[in-house]
Amino acid sequence: MNGWDLFTWLNAAVLGGAAVVIFGFFLRDAKGILIGQRCEDDSEQMRTQPDADLGLLLEASGPTASGMDES
Repeated sequence: MNGWDLFTWLNAAVLGGAAVVIFGFFLRDAKGILIGQRCEDDSEQMRTQPDADLGLLLEASGPTASGMDES
């Protein structure tokens, strides 16, 4: 077995282990969502975000077709 083979197998083991750990975190969080538990940080973040003013979002900025000078 040469160095490249060893490097490939080592990286495969590291990435596979990381995938298992990440999947474990996902299952832990999915269980909390399914049984209705919510993290306090998520709900706090949702309450502190300001609401956007719909009028400002719909207001057109810049020239419009009716305001342009036809030459």
